[in-house]
Amino acid sequence: MADKYLKSIAKLTGPRYWLGIALLLASVGIHPAAALTYVLPERDDVIGQVQFARAQASDTLLKLARQYDVGYAQIKAANPGIDPQHLQEGQRIVIPTRFVLPRGARKGIVVNIAEQRLYHYSYPEEGPPLVSTYPLSLGPEGQARSGHFHIEQRLRKPSWTVPASVRAANSALPAVMPPGPKNPLGEYGLMLDGGGYMIHGTNQPYSIGMPVSRGSIRLYPEDMAVLVHRVNKDTPVRIINDPFKYGYRDGMLYFEIHKPEGVSSSLNLAALVNKVTAIIPTTLWSADWQRIRITGEQADGIATPVAQLGTAPSHSRQWRLQLASFSHYAQARKLMLQLEELGVPVTTECDAGKCRVMAGPFHEVAYMRDLAKRIKWITRIKSITRPYQPQQDTLPPLGQTIALAD
Repeated sequence: MADKYLKSIAKLTGPRYWLGIALLLASVGIHPAAALTYVLPERDDVIGQVQFARAQASDTLLKLARQYDVGYAQIKAANPGIDPQHLQEGQRIVIPTRFVLPRGARKGIVVNIAEQRLYHYSYPEEGPPLVSTYPLSLGPEGQARSGHFHIEQRLRKPSWTVPASVRAANSALPAVMPPGPKNPLGEYGLMLDGGGYMIHGTNQPYSIGMPVSRGSIRLYPEDMAVLVHRVNKDTPVRIINDPFKYGYRDGMLYFEIHKPEGVSSSLNLAALVNKVTAIIPTTLWSADWQRIRITGEQADGIATPVAQLGTAPSHSRQWRLQLASFSHYAQARKLMLQLEELGVPVTTECDAGKCRVMAGPFHEVAYMRDLAKRIKWITRIKSITRPYQPQQDTLPPLGQTIALAD
């Protein structure tokens, strides 16, 4: 068993790879953010929880978006009325990290244009199935080719063939931009079949969540560095455009509604009623309809509970691994990025000046113990086993902030 682990670790975390990660993070000059990775629900559709941050005087929404691995447009929509460039010391900032999984097959990569987010499903030989999610940017008109694709090539230091339209606007650009700090494709890329269409990193990381891509799909550099090492050639890629997502968790119905930035038109109540009536077989109370209306009017992109349609199931016993505690969130995120490459579901819980990094939850004790040994071998961190009881979802009170309830 030990030999098997050593081989898998050597494959995933060779010294050249981690040197590349270190150089990449040093080049952008920030503490790394980790992608959000969860155990894939067996029956439910909702992952994650809304988080809250207390702003420091030097913070901006752009800075917090990258730190928490969300897009700028998404964190801005979740915090209406806040000056994104001038946050107040101690100001409470909503971090929109609760998501309804896209409808359809849960395999490979799924990109949802409307929410500017990518989902990657993985099924490791050992341990539970996982889903990771990353924010992204598209073109000025949300350009993306909807449909089914697959990964044709995994690229490191890709060259950029400059489109004729871009060269016409800037004649100083070469026909082919070589790898380097001026190359907008970043350090890594995934070429899709169909010719010239890519998922790639960027040399402008603070553009994620903005309509600035020249047509392809761009991710934070640190997210792309993880994703490119976790997918294989021929991985399927499905690109959809779904601004209205719904799903269930523990008998609770969630809506997640996205409105394009700059669109101020009022909610089409008739269309929403028709859609809700088509998907919900039971009768809703008037309070449920009010929550649905408010969620549609806010359209803040946060998965919001709107109705309790069944009895919450009893959960089988689960455990988590408490890995380490840090005094600063950025230090905790550093460890999270390292564990991301191993495909470990990992979260950070911060309170009272301490940030604890937790792995899990897990149903299989034997797998969890083996994973703890693997983590200790790589990070020298000895973990502590903790029981885990999932937080029961409750309907938020009616009001203009129902999606943001603690």
